[in-house]
Amino acid sequence: MPAYKLMYFDTKGRAEVIRLAFAAAGQSFEDKRFPLSMEEWQAVKPTIPQKQLPCLQVDGRLIPQSGAIMRYVAREFGLYGDNNDENTRVDVIIGTAEDFLKNAFALRYEKDETKRAELKKDLEENKLPQFFSLLEEILKENNGGDGFFVGKKISLADIMIYDITDQVGAAAKLPAFPPKLGGLIDRVKNHPKIKEYLAKRGD
Repeated sequence: MPAYKLMYFDTKGRAEVIRLAFAAAGQSFEDKRFPLSMEEWQAVKPTIPQKQLPCLQVDGRLIPQSGAIMRYVAREFGLYGDNNDENTRVDVIIGTAEDFLKNAFALRYEKDETKRAELKKDLEENKLPQFFSLLEEILKENNGGDGFFVGKKISLADIMIYDITDQVGAAAKLPAFPPKLGGLIDRVKNHPKIKEYLAKRGD
């Protein structure tokens, strides 16, 4: 079995969905977190592909790009669906999530307080309800919405949507979840291995 080392900063950010995927798989990994002071990271940066984090080390091989890493981990541990149709369904949900995340990132990086307030209001009143409604419809296409986004078991799609609601919820007021989506979020949180990880994470 390879040794896995995930390198990122000491925050959730783009690495948390990868940490959650490792947790769901029951796979141990070294969770290397560089202090946000950046000094240690600046010393290591020249040795990292594309000079950015997150980066996953698999034995001696380094994999950059958060999207590539999360898909690698999902494929490696059976979190990417059982056939091409299911793989594609996971990709559709990831793409839908990434479209939405552009709005969340715009809020995170906006420095002007007036513009930030406008973006936050639009996120809470328009973008989040639209996103949740879209996810509800996608979820209902599989087992009436009473299971997971893909097939009959948890996948990267479920983990990513849970992580987005968790992280965005720390920065903005979430609207009420539609019923099926709310049920899914609870199932992900209560997945035994994820529940154990979240208890250790402590928030």
